[in-house]
Amino acid sequence: MRFFCLAWFLAGLASEALAAQINFDFSKDAPGKMPPGFASLATGGGAPADWKVVEELVPPILAPLSDLARGTVAKHPVLSVASPDAPDGRWPVLFFTNELFSDFVLTTRFKISGGARSMAGVVLRARDQDNYYVVRASAEGNLLWYRVVDGKSYDMLGIGVRIPVPTNVWQELRVECSGSRTRCFLDGKLVIPPARAGAPTNDLAVNDTTFASGEIGFWTGPDSQSSFVDAVVQYTPKVAFAQVVMAEMKKRYPRLLGLKIYAGKEPGLPVLIGDLKGASLGAAGSKYDEDVIKRGSVYYLKDHDAVEVTLPLRDRNGDVVAALKTRMASFQGETQDTAVTRATIIKKAVEERMGSLQDLKE
Repeated sequence: MRFFCLAWFLAGLASEALAAQINFDFSKDAPGKMPPGFASLATGGGAPADWKVVEELVPPILAPLSDLARGTVAKHPVLSVASPDAPDGRWPVLFFTNELFSDFVLTTRFKISGGARSMAGVVLRARDQDNYYVVRASAEGNLLWYRVVDGKSYDMLGIGVRIPVPTNVWQELRVECSGSRTRCFLDGKLVIPPARAGAPTNDLAVNDTTFASGEIGFWTGPDSQSSFVDAVVQYTPKVAFAQVVMAEMKKRYPRLLGLKIYAGKEPGLPVLIGDLKGASLGAAGSKYDEDVIKRGSVYYLKDHDAVEVTLPLRDRNGDVVAALKTRMASFQGETQDTAVTRATIIKKAVEERMGSLQDLKE
């Protein structure tokens, strides 16, 4: 079960396509420390930067209705980082590690301080600190989307636009990711990809298939002072591939009453990572499930009008990585051998859909 210290999770409809939301409320975190649920790393190696919660003057999200309301600017807890000067190719990143994201809308306000080359941005669909998408704003006056692959920044292959990015001014950055399409907005205006004459705004998007899912986070350049506040991500919760396989098996084998996958956990009993009914994911299995994984055993049980067979599930290398428990409607005269044969057919169908245990978990 994932643990949210910093972000509170709202189940419920955020929009027609995005069904969940995480708000990053830095007021709930200890000042002077990195928020829980995050990991500070550095692309290209080297020591990570010092990300921490501090208080800064922040204007309200909505513009004041009159000059009398301008006094509403007040101090609020924000996420801040001061990145030391570093060799080219080293970029401090801060990943939110409690969730993986595929399709989402990430919104945050950011502020760049420091020198003329200061930069700040967000990380999208990160596999690790050396592989991700980034959208970054520079005080030199540009906003750029590009890929980082194996620690190398492919900014020359990115898409960007010349646009004012003043220092010591809060601006809103919104990034929409859906499938292979990405769109970036600065202060509510679509800027990446740049508008083309005659092209409908809704049709404009950056198309790239390098990263399909991953973590999100914050990014800063060397010798930069960056701050972030009011960060929100609306997203479609990622369905584990094991659940996709469950639905496929039910469609192919209508006499299937139940199907569960238990994966090994050391130490302790294996846990449920796939369930035909979608219930109790994460629940502990039994010593019999553990025995199937450790010894490749086969277990058979018959009760009333159903049979239950638990078989070892193997990866592409032939190694047992999980236990597959099948429950099927039985027929008159069915024997243990015929039940195991039927369950083995389902087992092989599942193995054809996976290369490794990690495939089922992602």
